[in-house]
Amino acid sequence: MRNQYLSPSKMPIHGQHAIVMGSSMTGLLVARILSDHFERVTLIERDRLPENVEQRKGVPQGQHLHVLLVKGEQILSQLFPGLVSDLIRDGAISFDFCHDLHWFQEGGYKTRFKSDLVATAMSRPLLEYHVRRRVLDLKNVICLDQCSVTSLLASTDNRCITGVRLRRHDEGTATPQGPIPAEGVPEELLMADLVVDATGRGSRSPRWLESLGYPRPAESTVTVNLGYASRIYQQDQRLLPDVLGVMTTPAPPDGRRGGLLIPLEGSRWIVTFGGWLGDHPPADEAGFLEFARSLPTPDIYQVISQAEPLSEIVLYKLPSNLRRHYEGLKQFPEGYLVMGDAICSFNPVYGQGMTVSALEAELLQRWLQKTGQRRDLRGLAHDFFKQAAKNIENPWTLAVGEDFRFPGVKGSKPPATDLINHYVSHVHRTTFYDRESTRTFFQVMNMTHAPTALFSPRIMWRVIRNRLLRPRYFRQEQY
Repeated sequence: MRNQYLSPSKMPIHGQHAIVMGSSMTGLLVARILSDHFERVTLIERDRLPENVEQRKGVPQGQHLHVLLVKGEQILSQLFPGLVSDLIRDGAISFDFCHDLHWFQEGGYKTRFKSDLVATAMSRPLLEYHVRRRVLDLKNVICLDQCSVTSLLASTDNRCITGVRLRRHDEGTATPQGPIPAEGVPEELLMADLVVDATGRGSRSPRWLESLGYPRPAESTVTVNLGYASRIYQQDQRLLPDVLGVMTTPAPPDGRRGGLLIPLEGSRWIVTFGGWLGDHPPADEAGFLEFARSLPTPDIYQVISQAEPLSEIVLYKLPSNLRRHYEGLKQFPEGYLVMGDAICSFNPVYGQGMTVSALEAELLQRWLQKTGQRRDLRGLAHDFFKQAAKNIENPWTLAVGEDFRFPGVKGSKPPATDLINHYVSHVHRTTFYDRESTRTFFQVMNMTHAPTALFSPRIMWRVIRNRLLRPRYFRQEQY
């Protein structure tokens, strides 16, 4: 049965067929948007998509801790009414960032209080399952899984993308990069009015565009050499009676290690430890516990040293923040779009990726609604990339700015980064005592407010007042 909150027959139709490459969170959100504006939408996915809540090979980071920020949850709730209640029914946990998280940062704990900054804590496979089920229930959306796109199809003058070449996989042969295309199976041509690349950080769009005579987008990289390790434990509320989650943030310049514990469905905890610049957590039991013991506070160690582990320790590494500047291209083919991590891949420690993808999906929705009466796609890529770059700028500046606090991080540093970091350190120390500063910090972190909110006269006055009243907490040499 078609979801009652979708009614594409009442929406302007921009074309007969749209293709979305990649069915992770970005691809699913894009397919949901396009289903209102195209007669048919085809998702192409190289994995075999599970029918239940399962980890899949194409999302290796799916075994690690994920955070859907408040802004991202708001957008998903608009696209999929009832999603949050269904997640909670399946065991997800309502989580108040200001009240339920015991966060140690800059030498102290953030003050805790009830707030309206409530999100939902759950595993990545559970969230993806619920979103995927809703998208694939749409009558005009189909998914071709276990398929790879081998190249783009273009008009004779290469000015317009007209579809893709794809090949079915040999289900029995797999590699770390995915299944191997079946030998002897001919490529298939799939025509479309719009093709969207939502294949993630490993996107082949730059190479494909180059083969069609277009320049590659310029890239910005900020090298962090991050490694993190995760493990799932059985919840035991006797070990954590007053809060739902615990976070310990590293204290640069000397500290490079941090950790986070949050609840998952099924009465479980997930613990993820991260280390910058090669100071990575190990995968052996003793080393994992010792890494926990080495953090600035023993909070997580005291829990996991007594909790029952339910999984092996899994590792993941990320060399850098990576941003592709499609907005800087003067030439780009019509009928093609790149979204999500294929544009910008952030340090995952800051939890911004899924929310930025949701913002991009919302941007695409607004463009299609605005141009509905025109019923064509001229200028989509130009307009989208220009606005997406503005949406990315704040989270990118926050993420790489925080990373540049670690000596040895390499890349192009945004202007005034050191000065901003110095001030934000004072904000963090003000959050030990001041609720308003704490609330504003979490609003910025959850992307419901712009970073400029931290520089408002109201917050600056609170920082100055606490600096004068509690000077010992603002002496840099103590940290």
